[in-house]
Amino acid sequence: MSLPTLNPGIFAHIDAGKTTLLERILFVTGRISSPGRIEEGTTESDYLPEEIERGISIQSTVARIPYPNSENARLLLQFVDNPGHLDFQSQANASLLVADFGLVLIDSYEGLKSQTFQNVEMLRKSGKPIFIFLNKLDRQGADILSSLVDLEVALGREPTLLFREDGTVPLLEKSGAEGEFLPLLEWDASLSEEYLKNPERLSELALLGFIHGFWAGRIFPVLGGSALQGNGVKELLSLFELLAQGRPKSSLQNEEIAGIVFKREVHPELGKLLHFQALVAMKLGDRFFSEDAPLQIQNLYRISAREAEETSVAEAGELLATTSFLSLRPGDVFTRHNIPNPGLLSPAKKQFQILLEPERGEDRDEFWGALQELAWLDESVSLDILSDTGQFRLSGTGELHLEISLSRLKESFPKSFQTSGIKVARFALWKNLVKKVAFQHTAFDQKVSSGQVLASLESSHSFSKGVRFQTQLPEEVESAIAFAFEEVLATGRNGDEVLGVQMIVNSFEPPAGGFGEDLSSLIKVAVIKGLKDIIPSNTDPIGPISEIEILLPDSYLGDVLASLAKREAKIRKVVSVAEGRSLIQASAAAQNLLGFSGVLRNMAQGRGVLSLDTLFDFDHHSVLH
Repeated sequence: MSLPTLNPGIFAHIDAGKTTLLERILFVTGRISSPGRIEEGTTESDYLPEEIERGISIQSTVARIPYPNSENARLLLQFVDNPGHLDFQSQANASLLVADFGLVLIDSYEGLKSQTFQNVEMLRKSGKPIFIFLNKLDRQGADILSSLVDLEVALGREPTLLFREDGTVPLLEKSGAEGEFLPLLEWDASLSEEYLKNPERLSELALLGFIHGFWAGRIFPVLGGSALQGNGVKELLSLFELLAQGRPKSSLQNEEIAGIVFKREVHPELGKLLHFQALVAMKLGDRFFSEDAPLQIQNLYRISAREAEETSVAEAGELLATTSFLSLRPGDVFTRHNIPNPGLLSPAKKQFQILLEPERGEDRDEFWGALQELAWLDESVSLDILSDTGQFRLSGTGELHLEISLSRLKESFPKSFQTSGIKVARFALWKNLVKKVAFQHTAFDQKVSSGQVLASLESSHSFSKGVRFQTQLPEEVESAIAFAFEEVLATGRNGDEVLGVQMIVNSFEPPAGGFGEDLSSLIKVAVIKGLKDIIPSNTDPIGPISEIEILLPDSYLGDVLASLAKREAKIRKVVSVAEGRSLIQASAAAQNLLGFSGVLRNMAQGRGVLSLDTLFDFDHHSVLH
């Protein structure tokens, strides 16, 4: 008999306790004999060597958990545990495609961090309901009230507290005071009216309000406890079972879409795997389509953390893996029939770069192959080859991301290779509002002329760029002008791409001799030479900016502030929090913060907690000196 499914995605900032919570859930449901510990490398979800070494999650992990246990299952919980570090945000973004809702953990001792707000915003933009678990309430100094106040700011409305100080949950006990139940039904006029008519139905109506209000995004329930000690975990699972009763049908479920990809993995036993959610029942041999390509399922696996179970059939709603159609990427969908199906994910912003080359020239092909394998595994890295030097360039989302990518590369390519230091991507931004220009080129002792292109170079007031024509020109002339513009702006200032400029072509005066065979080439040369002369003095070098939060003991505050000052950071706020600790909020050019996490670790003896988000758009960038 098939089980109903519920897919909670777990989201939180670093060290909030996501993996610890999943370990406790696995233990409570009988899936493991004892909870593993992150520092010992014994957890089910963090099993990669890089995860064990660093004590952090770097990939999303699925855990299939029959509830309340395998013998008497009433519900299949499919948790997706996501990394907390922002360098691996693409994993969390992809998991949102298959998560029914977000389980957001908050460290009640440290309070909400910048990443907590980002997780909440990400979930709200995706239309996913949010369930909050206040973790670490067993720690002295934990502050429920402050967390609730900050949550109200993040959510835009007051969250709904489900538990009492002693940990009991009135909703599960079906008895409690009026004030404990009313917030669960007041959002719905019909439920409120029914309560006024039949006050004895309060607990029943509160349950209905909880279920329907949650899925409608009208209430944000809050439970509290301790993942490490197991406090509140059984209550959390009981509430999830209640929510499963009212889970709405996925908006992606229709007669055409059969599955959606959310992860790639190199499994230690099965090799390359593609993880997806089946939106329809399927079996071995079934055929589907994705972007005109026919696909056939050759194998199916039910993956739960380190375990893999082969199956020949799958039910709608299951999270599965296969070694078939490995060319698909996270965000791709496959369908019953050959219909258009664009990807559902935007590419990750790859703002950090490192240059690589093998020690020996004869190893280039093998090295390139190892890099391509790395890019297959991690869709948030990209590769290219520099035309002038022949070096390989690996781009990623952050320092830690590239460090771990290099570690993986060394495992697959054991031969020697050279690396540059990690660099932050640089660009050039047009800084003038309007500049009138004239492009002209002559050749062969001024016997041949390109004619004259009259144009305006204007700020786009964004990072966009392009060419517009205010006069009708022959197609070959327009193409020559547009080609020259794109070529120069691709590497217009010291090899940096130029952003934020539009060229408006006002007119073109052809040469005296009319349109000759070489006119297009001469126009290209005229525009290229003219732009190369103009761009350096009319652009500023820019790069990403990083928003920083540092929580640390007051005894290290002065040294850390001095270090930030040397990196030209702008200190926005320093807030004193409980037990002799302070929170620093600042921003700085991302390139100035390279290596800062290691400096902070040494300076604060490992007791400083850093949250760092790198941004790059027209409203969030830094001018470099």
